[in-house]
Amino acid sequence: MFSALKTFETYVPQKVVFGAATTDRIGQYLKEAGISGKAVIITDPGIVKAGIADRVKDALKREGFDVAIFDKCKPEPDSKVCDQAVDFARAERGKFVIGLGGGSSIDIAKVVAQLLVLPGYIEDYMDEAAFPKKGAPIIAIPTTSGTGSECTMYSVITSATSDVKVTFVTPAILPDMAVVDPTLTLSVPQHITAATGADALAHAIEAMLTNEENPFTDAIALKAVELIGEALPIAVYEGSNLEARVKMSCAAMLAGMAFNNAGLVEGHALAHTIGSVYHMPHGVACAIALPYVMNYNIGHAIGKLSLVAAMLGVNTYGWSVREAAKAAIRVVKQLLEDVGLPTSWAGYGKQEDIPKLAEIMMENPSITIFYRWCKRKMTIESAQELLTKSYTGEL
Repeated sequence: MFSALKTFETYVPQKVVFGAATTDRIGQYLKEAGISGKAVIITDPGIVKAGIADRVKDALKREGFDVAIFDKCKPEPDSKVCDQAVDFARAERGKFVIGLGGGSSIDIAKVVAQLLVLPGYIEDYMDEAAFPKKGAPIIAIPTTSGTGSECTMYSVITSATSDVKVTFVTPAILPDMAVVDPTLTLSVPQHITAATGADALAHAIEAMLTNEENPFTDAIALKAVELIGEALPIAVYEGSNLEARVKMSCAAMLAGMAFNNAGLVEGHALAHTIGSVYHMPHGVACAIALPYVMNYNIGHAIGKLSLVAAMLGVNTYGWSVREAAKAAIRVVKQLLEDVGLPTSWAGYGKQEDIPKLAEIMMENPSITIFYRWCKRKMTIESAQELLTKSYTGEL
């Protein structure tokens, strides 16, 4: 329930352009926003090979923009690749940065934009995990429907020196503009569509479970859940279905806005733990964690979870709120399994690993950061409970 005494702040990009083929008009949108000079596109080899980088480059050139492309981004980016991108952008005398790709490319682009204006390199700013002022303009163009990074003030970079994952959280890196073009996701492979969709679903549901949830974030999170329920199986098994891709792109964007302003909870802590130890894709780890974290938080979120059931098409007429909330957990688990995702980490590790994993959940700074948004206090016993249930599949 929303307290009458609660205050909240909302951070979203200055401009969001959503729709099919919007990428082809990016130069026009930039001119309307007063952004000029040379563009530096930060992307990965796969996006270049798919022809998407050239599509964006051509759209910019039609409007008179000079363009340089850095194409060495990789998953789980570290400070080394960030520094390479910074050197490239500085040498090209870029005036603004376009993050083109999945969350990793956009995360790198956010950092590069700051260091086009600020001195030094990324590790110089890792102790504070923030930047003292706003850098060059950031434009985000996602090519997957999962992270929502195009609408967030987060960037996760691993230090190549200490191997510690650092999460930058600052409005300075919130993109100035997000251009969300669902046609860019049409060629995303089935397994990636499923995993990124699970990530978006986790963002939406977890945002409703935090101590910073509010009417704005709840509203957009619930809409994201509804769209994912309608579209994820179709997008996975019929990838060329544009309507499904549009719904998933919109859902990921809305879920990103939701968690950007409300935070995330134990699900992402659990996902980061098993994901880092067993080297599984982040979305897969989120799929494993989500049903158990919903159940773990049912005591304080029973009303919210009953709404999730309704958004996922469950006819809850005549049911108690608790029955509806329990149904939401079952339906989410079934939805994830329907798109081929695991809902247990038993296929990746051993039950004997649980004490070690629980210690990681309690001690790793890139994981404990999520507990600031949790309504329940995380303890070693709670960590072991979540790990055990997500291993055995017990709800």
